[in-house]
This record gives sequence, C-alpha cells and structure tokens, in this order.
Amino acid sequence: MRFLRMGATAFLAGAALACVPQKTMYRWGGYDDALYRHYKNPQERDEFVAKLQGVIEEAEKTGGVVPPGCYAEYGWALYEEGRRSDAIAYFEKESKRWPESRPFMEKLIKNVARASPPAPAAAPTAVPASSTGEKK
Repeated sequence: MRFLRMGATAFLAGAALACVPQKTMYRWGGYDDALYRHYKNPQERDEFVAKLQGVIEEAEKTGGVVPPGCYAEYGWALYEEGRRSDAIAYFEKESKRWPESRPFMEKLIKNVARASPPAPAAAPTAVPASSTGEKK
C-alpha cells in the first residue's frame, strides 16, 4: 500500500510539472516552425521574412537571445532583395552572437561585399523585409 501511495504521489507531481511552461534558452517566437514551412513552401517567402523580422525585433526588445541562424536567414533575405549593406550587418550580428558561425559568416560577408546584387527573388507583393534601410 505504501508503494502505491508513493507511486501515485510521484505520478501526480510529474503531471503537475508537465503543465508548467518550459523556459527555453532562446526566443524562438515560431522561427523553427516558420523555417520548416518556408522550406516546404518557398513561394510564401514574404510571410517567412516577416516572421524572421518579428522574431528578431521581439527578442532584441525584450532582451532575449535570438535563435541560432535567425540573423543569418534574415540577412540572406535582405541580400536577395539587393540590400547588401543591411545583409552584411545581419551576418555580422550572427557571427558576433554565435562565434561558431564566424567562418561561414565571414565568407558570406566577403562574397556579398564583392558580388553584384542578385536578381530579386520575386516581385514583392507585401511589405519588404524591413521598411528602413537602403533603397533598391
């Protein structure tokens, strides 16, 4: 009987803890889901870019940590829009926040700095990645 009570108590304690929201290391803000959806449906690029911008702004505003890869993805989206200096700024943020990405980010920065602007990904039908920054 004593074993049964201890088991029931452990079960109830575990069930109660399972309901507590888990605090994560990063402010994901749906970035992981948005990235997955973007890979499955690349034609929905504008929604993906808007989500990246929102995740970054929210994390920076609240003092949270932007998830790994988010600055780089957003920088690449800016590069695809022809906004090279903005793209480089986000590649530098990724490199600074995530030192293990530094070699890759340095290569991207070097290549973007010397490359001619790419052709736009698609004719934007929604708001560009950011409403501020350099003009196309």
